Order: sequence, then C-alpha cells, then structure tokens
Amino acid sequence: MKRSTLILSVLLVLSAAGNLAVLGIFAGHWLRGGGGGGPPSNVERLMGLVPEPLRRDIDQTMRPKDEEVKAQMEAFRTARRAVNESLRQRPFDAAATDAALADLRRVTGQAQERLHRTIVERMAAAQAAGTLPPPPPLHRGNKGKPDKDGPPPPPPPPGN
Repeated sequence: MKRSTLILSVLLVLSAAGNLAVLGIFAGHWLRGGGGGGPPSNVERLMGLVPEPLRRDIDQTMRPKDEEVKAQMEAFRTARRAVNESLRQRPFDAAATDAALADLRRVTGQAQERLHRTIVERMAAAQAAGTLPPPPPLHRGNKGKPDKDGPPPPPPPPGN
C-alpha cells in the first residue's frame, strides 16, 4: 500500500469517527429532551411578556399545590400516557389515537385557559392598584437582542 493511500485511509477513518461522535452528541441531546438549548416554548414566550414581579405570583398560582391544579396535572399526564400508548399499539388503531389526541387537546386547552385567566386577572389587579410596571422591551427572535425597530410609537394624542 502506498504511503499516500495509507494517510488518506487514516484521515477518512478519523473523519468518520468525528462525524459519528458529533451525531451521537446530537442524538443524545435530542433523546434526553433537548434541555434548554432549543427555542422557547409558547408558555415561555407568553410569560416573557408579563412583567417580572407578576411572573412569580402567576407561577406560584399555577403550581400544583391546590387540588384543582393537581387534578389538572394528573389529567394531563393521563391523557399524554394514553396518546403514547395508542401510538405504540399494534395493530395501530386510528380511532383510539384520534380520541386520545382529542382528549389531550381538551385537557391542554383547560390548562391554557387557566393560565390565561390567571395572567389577565393578575395584570388587571396590578393595573387597578397602580402597580403594573411598563411592558418589557420588545425582542426579535430568541437571541435576546432588542428589536431593531424599538417599541411601537405612542398613540396619537386625543383629538387628532
């Protein structure tokens, strides 16, 4: 075997090993759920628009300490388990999966409704008490940079 062929073969093996290592890292990250590196969830984006002092109160209200929230969390877990089981079932039962997904949508909608209602109630109460802080600065994307356009212009004065 020529020396150049040997060197190229070694480089090819090292390159393949490096690619496999990188793919393994990405696969492990994906299989573990991606923890923190991905784009923010809808709830994170929504809560990012709520003033900081109110976020803690809303977060505490949504914690599973009262029985209604505990029951809602358990219903969500049960619905998610039913979806997982129906997707793994063989032979695949489309009607059962459709029903499980519909139940998951219903349970998720109830949780969203509770969160949205809590946000509106807390912000309205802060507004009424005169403690509602100004809105946070606008951000474009998830890079944490302020929006290039800045905040929206103020409304025109009354009478114009």
